[in-house]
Amino acid sequence: MKTAGGRELHDTEEHAEALRGAFLRLGRESTENQLLSAARDNQSPLLVIYPSLARMRNIASEIFEDYLKRRFKASGSDFDTLRIYAAPIRRGKTKVVRKFRGRSGSQVIFNLCGEGLNYFHLNTVEKDPTVDALIEDWPAAPDAETLTRLTEESVRRMDPKYFARLRGGIDSGLLVAMMPEFDLARTAVLGAAGRLLSGAPGGAIDLMSPKILRLHRTMQASGQG
Repeated sequence: MKTAGGRELHDTEEHAEALRGAFLRLGRESTENQLLSAARDNQSPLLVIYPSLARMRNIASEIFEDYLKRRFKASGSDFDTLRIYAAPIRRGKTKVVRKFRGRSGSQVIFNLCGEGLNYFHLNTVEKDPTVDALIEDWPAAPDAETLTRLTEESVRRMDPKYFARLRGGIDSGLLVAMMPEFDLARTAVLGAAGRLLSGAPGGAIDLMSPKILRLHRTMQASGQG
């Protein structure tokens, strides 16, 4: 694990202390503080990406809740929050589009990458539902042609009910598309999926819509705060 500054850590407690310190350094005038304040006041969607390790995920959740209580006299339930973390690939599963109830509408995740995702149920005994990877056997060193073919196969197998979910998510501005990490893969996957979904039954689905929040993993730059 690495801190926000790129320093590598191997101990959970040390990582927790680094995370706690990072929140303590967020002043009232910080960009993060202002954005959270705006999200709470406007009930705009707040996306929180948690660590994959269960123990670290629970620690991170407690630290974040303590920060919200201290800074805003609020809790996570006061925000329209979508909580996700990386999950193991589920072989043979195809639930690549999931929707979750939000304050301002149905939040939708469309997983266009080769990594599984889970929605984190905070402080409940409910099982965290999985958003399966678009391609479960993601190639180790994929080329654009291979990714285009695999994406087309996956989109053609999609449950037709997902089309309405995607259109609704776009219309409400509550669709999050999780993209591959590297440029070549993002271009190939988005191009292939977008081409097929533009002719989806019931009406075109525009994956280039400015209403879609497209996210992807980035390389951690070391030595930067």
